[in-house]
Amino acid sequence: MKSDPPAARRLLPGFLCLLLAGSSPAPAQTYPAIPVDGEPFEASVSAIDAELRITFTTAGESRVLPAGELVCWGSWADVRRGPVLVLAGGSLIVADLFEADKERLTADSALFGPLEIPLEMVAGAAFRLPANRLARDRLLDRIADASGDSDRVILANGDEVAGRVEAIRDDVISLETTVGSVDVELGRVQALVFNPALLDRGTRDGLHLAAGFSDGTRLITDRLVLAGESLSIDAAGGLRWSTAPGELVAIQPFGGRVTYLSDLRAAGDRHVPFLELPWPYRTDRNVAAGRLRSGGRLYLKGLGVHSASRLTYRLDKPYRRFDVELAIDDLTAGRGSVRFRVFVDGRVRHTSDTIRGGAAPVPVSVDVTGAKRLDLVVDFADRADEQDHANWLDARLVR
Repeated sequence: MKSDPPAARRLLPGFLCLLLAGSSPAPAQTYPAIPVDGEPFEASVSAIDAELRITFTTAGESRVLPAGELVCWGSWADVRRGPVLVLAGGSLIVADLFEADKERLTADSALFGPLEIPLEMVAGAAFRLPANRLARDRLLDRIADASGDSDRVILANGDEVAGRVEAIRDDVISLETTVGSVDVELGRVQALVFNPALLDRGTRDGLHLAAGFSDGTRLITDRLVLAGESLSIDAAGGLRWSTAPGELVAIQPFGGRVTYLSDLRAAGDRHVPFLELPWPYRTDRNVAAGRLRSGGRLYLKGLGVHSASRLTYRLDKPYRRFDVELAIDDLTAGRGSVRFRVFVDGRVRHTSDTIRGGAAPVPVSVDVTGAKRLDLVVDFADRADEQDHANWLDARLVR
């Protein structure tokens, strides 16, 4: 028979519990906040009410800012592991999958717990994410932007099988194809695309926001409420999920006083390659079709171009400022060099120094009061156009 432990050993667990219970919680993480007007500041988010008024805490003081008066707060986390659900409205959810029938999909999220989502809200899922970050971005976009009128299973070897998904269970996708029923083991699948013609993509015209979480989950929502130790999110289709407030790492509102150039149609677009390789400009992506990343940070909004380029926008509303951060995309691994110029009604209003790969983004603000035209120009600098993947980050007009 075992002897009782010494008294000190018996008391130790209880003492630790009392110690932990009496200790104060870890302070909330602070991140940069960029208001529409005024200087950026470091702060944590301590509350968000039902009207999307955000309470920031900085240096022991509170500051309340309506979401429409905020450009962004936080630092977006990259999705690094799968499976990842891609929703029709642009949201990404890291979740362990799952089962599905013809109407609903179920999954388990480390952030939100068990999820049950109507199938018309799900664009697809990535089961295996490529190790290469650019390939990962392209795969998620391939799912989100798919067209056609059938479900598609993308196999790990690159092959595709089209048909109609009857069910997903026991790690098998049951697919009805033109040649009959096929069962595909999930271990052979890289991604699944649900019939794009059946998706309910919805529209959002009013104030809404993107919320970023620590595991790379990104949700587009009309309602985000943080009160005490609870953070609740309203998703499309009447769904509501909740998680710990500390998981929230980024917020970016849309529909406020800021209009992003990537949401407008350019009135003019010209690219002059140094040799012959053309590089069309891209919206909310770098020129290689990956997410915008500069200075080690991920950006949701902006324009990706290659030297030499000119983009022209008509200013048909009473905008007051053009704000932007100038940088080379991190995809170049520190290479590339360009000069940025901003023209307002044909007159140059800003000329940057040479901006090189690996440098931190440079914020620029230009007065456009009463202006009718905005031109954004990127010129060659060192070594012709080698790796000149230039980013106009968070390029925005302020009303």
